[in-house]
Amino acid sequence: MWTTQLKPIPVNDPTFRMVLGEDDLPGIAGVVVVLMEEDGWPNDIATTGYNALIEAVRLGVAKAAASFQNATEEPTPEQIEAQIALVKDLAAKMVKGAIIEYMSGTQTAWYGTLGDNDDIIGTEAFTVSQDDFTKKVNTKTFERRWNDDESDGSGDWSITGTFTNLDGPPPVVDTNQCAKIAKQIKSLQEDLEGDGDIDINERKKILRTIGELKRRSLLIGCPKV
Repeated sequence: MWTTQLKPIPVNDPTFRMVLGEDDLPGIAGVVVVLMEEDGWPNDIATTGYNALIEAVRLGVAKAAASFQNATEEPTPEQIEAQIALVKDLAAKMVKGAIIEYMSGTQTAWYGTLGDNDDIIGTEAFTVSQDDFTKKVNTKTFERRWNDDESDGSGDWSITGTFTNLDGPPPVVDTNQCAKIAKQIKSLQEDLEGDGDIDINERKKILRTIGELKRRSLLIGCPKV
């Protein structure tokens, strides 16, 4: 769970402000996800890629905001999608470059031939603007699924999340989403109560995930689980 104060994008140019008839554009929040299957890479290589991803997204978002500041009208969904595509492209190049630079000569040779590289299942980005929350909608749910064909035989994967306006009225309860979260919590609790083969680190991870799911459940107005 991540919280922030969403602020408008200021329009710096007086001429553009006059054309727009306002001093700013709606603020935009977003999330970028990259799903990878862990294979042969050691953790330090994956961490290098993750750090490069964070830096790429920061840089890409700053460029996107700067481009909107020079617009003569509010960005359309198509324009936002175009900026997201640029962020994805920048991220892919920066992450690949950082990993190649970090790898030793032996690692580069191994993972470039016989080594089992971590596989990229897919990437996606989701956004919400201040305007989305002025239409009597207090939550916006996103979901993305990668089936076995899209993951090149690496399984069926999905991710779901919700943008919630904490300053707005209580959200309308999404019963389907609540049921999904309750099912996830129950499954994890059953894992904890299993045959006892779970090591302490895995147990901590499961307990932390259960806590995060319960917080998300309360945030979107589900009954307490």
